[in-house]
Amino acid sequence: MDLHRPLGTRARAVVDAAAAAALTGLAALAAWDVLPAGTPSTSPVGAGPRPADWAMVAVAAVAAPLARRRPVAVLSAVLALAALSAGTAASPAPWAAVAVALHPVPRALPGRVSGALLAAALAVAVLCRAGVLRWPWARPELGGPAAALTVVLILVTGWTAGSAADQRRRRRIEDERSRLREERLLIARELHDVVAHSLGVIAVQAGVANHVAEQQPEQARLALASIEETSRTALDEMRALLGVLRTGTDDDRLPAPRLSELDEVIRRAAAAGVRVELELLGERRELPPGLELAGYRVVQEAVTNVVRHAGTDRCRVLVDYRPDALALTVSDEGRGGSPDGGGHGLAGMRERVAVHGGELRAGRRAGRGFEVAAVFPLAVAR
Repeated sequence: MDLHRPLGTRARAVVDAAAAAALTGLAALAAWDVLPAGTPSTSPVGAGPRPADWAMVAVAAVAAPLARRRPVAVLSAVLALAALSAGTAASPAPWAAVAVALHPVPRALPGRVSGALLAAALAVAVLCRAGVLRWPWARPELGGPAAALTVVLILVTGWTAGSAADQRRRRRIEDERSRLREERLLIARELHDVVAHSLGVIAVQAGVANHVAEQQPEQARLALASIEETSRTALDEMRALLGVLRTGTDDDRLPAPRLSELDEVIRRAAAAGVRVELELLGERRELPPGLELAGYRVVQEAVTNVVRHAGTDRCRVLVDYRPDALALTVSDEGRGGSPDGGGHGLAGMRERVAVHGGELRAGRRAGRGFEVAAVFPLAVAR
């Protein structure tokens, strides 16, 4: 079985380095304030980045990897530096550095805290860039409403990108958990089907052997031989299933049983004292392996319940190959009580049938006995 694992430590380090390089590159691009051709060199903005711009590019390079580990501390430090350089940096580079520090905040902190930090960063940025907060060394021509709007867009972009990345990460985690739940459920079903069926037959045969040991020793020996064979088969299936769990592959797993192999179920039931009448309707044909396995397990579980709970020596199995569906029915004329005994048999059968878009009914018959009926629509079988 193939389990998709999260990124390892080394892969995560590579991703962090790539993100740091990309975000630092954006900060450097923001720092490079190129004037249109013909702009006088005496322009208050100047023809390129100033030392304060490059200093904030360096801050962005340092902040990118550190912000994942200490998001609040790094954001606070970068925001303070950006505010102090607001009146001297000619470009939005200081606020691009803040955007770099904001990027990991949605992943590291709860939603409300993350949103509050974004609001605080936006407030500081707008007050500084619009010229409301002005330091003695600030240059008035470097601020204004347009500059404030620019930094708002930069900060929101950084935070939004981080939030989107966090949502993708959460979806991957949830998908992984969902796969694990499905695999655990599959393992539980297989264990139940293998163990419950075999132990049911063994219990009945052990009771027979104990009952006739003195008066009919030959019949007791036959019952013990059946117990030995059933237990060996169950052990082989268990080893195969455990081998899959250890190796993570299906290479050592026994072939999944199919409906054409119901004779084995019938033989084991007969050894336990229940004669099974098998009736086939329609043209038998190969179905998807998953559907074949589900159908086999439903019949196996239903027959096992007859052996263990019905108190009768016969039951009937009907396999109906319809043009658009596979219908399975297992009925008996026993006590008619619930064969599940409070366990997981019927629940497991319903889950197997539901996976293939089918429906399962189980209950007392109108006269006497119990009936399990499952219908698998072939249009959605998988």
